[in-house]
Amino acid sequence: MRVVVVGSGIGGLSVAIALRRVGIDVTVYERAPALGEVGAGISLWANAIRALEHLGAADAVKAASLPISRSDFRVANGHRVVARYAAEDLARRANTDSIVRLVHRADLVAALAGQLPPGTVTYGHECAAVETAGDRATVRFTNGHTDEADVLVGADGIKSVVRTAVVGPEKPPRYAGYPCWRAICPRPASLPVGLTGEWWGRGRRFGITCLPGDRAYWYATANTPQGERGDEAAILAKAFAGWADPVPELIATAPPAGILRNDVVDRRPNPKWVSGRLVLIGDAAHPTTPNLGQGGCMAIEDAVVLARHLRTAGPIPDRLAAFVAERYPRTTAITRESWMFGARGQWKGRVSCWLRDRLLGVMMQRLGASLMAKYATFDVGPLPAA
Repeated sequence: MRVVVVGSGIGGLSVAIALRRVGIDVTVYERAPALGEVGAGISLWANAIRALEHLGAADAVKAASLPISRSDFRVANGHRVVARYAAEDLARRANTDSIVRLVHRADLVAALAGQLPPGTVTYGHECAAVETAGDRATVRFTNGHTDEADVLVGADGIKSVVRTAVVGPEKPPRYAGYPCWRAICPRPASLPVGLTGEWWGRGRRFGITCLPGDRAYWYATANTPQGERGDEAAILAKAFAGWADPVPELIATAPPAGILRNDVVDRRPNPKWVSGRLVLIGDAAHPTTPNLGQGGCMAIEDAVVLARHLRTAGPIPDRLAAFVAERYPRTTAITRESWMFGARGQWKGRVSCWLRDRLLGVMMQRLGASLMAKYATFDVGPLPAA
């Protein structure tokens, strides 16, 4: 069997590693001219690290990442702590050495790419169209190159060309009502190494994490009409003025040119991930808001499950259908929970936020660790021997 993968992000590289481990020939095509990734951080929960262990890539990723030491949840613009969790307690609940590891996306992509032989990924090939007929799937690129395989995997993100061929015309992705600003800067001395936390205000949130190399990664949200742009550093400084330290310092320290802004979007769950010999994974299949930190984790899980099913016997369409049947319930639940969690975090009414914050003060300390363990304890299962 030969498989072609469109997209060399987290999902595309992970599925290439998984397919090679079960003895399937794979070629990855990427539109970017070279290896690279957006300069922001990503959290890898224990469920993703377990999946990477099944891929044989966990050690490389761990070497590039930093485990959390403590997790804080705060309200009232970060001035009031409603829950604080020690990392070792969370890890014990999840039966793992670390419940969450933090890594720069570029370092994660480089670690995954390093697990593949040179030449597995072909850069500078932008997908123009795909089709499936009989027992073949064909991909055509804007540079005129064409390739075909037994199976074609769409790992090309929320704007997936492969998804259009599978699903057909769709409405634009669903806007959550807020953008996400992200940046990396030097870690302030007041920020303990390994700390991660999310702070809620009225219609705004601020997340803080640490990265290897004595760096801090932060993200921010604020209820804003879709598509608005401006002086992002000035917008953030005004929106988060008066928030608890080190929020103002982090915003001021980040290079203005390094502040990324993306509208937060997803799509309502749709089980149509397969058409003939075409199959979707990751954000191409189940784009999810980043509120639970599970988007990249689910893409890695997808890679293991798809490779496992493709390694089984039987007609290939049946194997692809079995992959969707296994993955759809889990990804759908996380997509919906992430949307709802983010919506509550963006409430802005004075009374509703007052009630929300007091309820969280009771629930998060009692139930927060159990909720986090719910995601982290999942094990997608091993790959079969090649």
